Amino acid sequence: MSKQQFEQLIEQLKLLSPQQLKTLQGEISNQLSPNATTLLSDEEMAVLTQLFQ
Repeated sequence: MSKQQFEQLIEQLKLLSPQQLKTLQGEISNQLSPNATTLLSDEEMAVLTQLFQ
């Protein structure tokens, strides 16, 4: 990915909702530490996030 593409991606991230950002955060965490034990799945975390908005 070029620097320009990366900067465009950063700008697009600013358009995401808090829930979408949380889901993305979970996906990134899974990519960085795939063997890490999580208490909740991404779907469960999304449901909880919706409840408290």
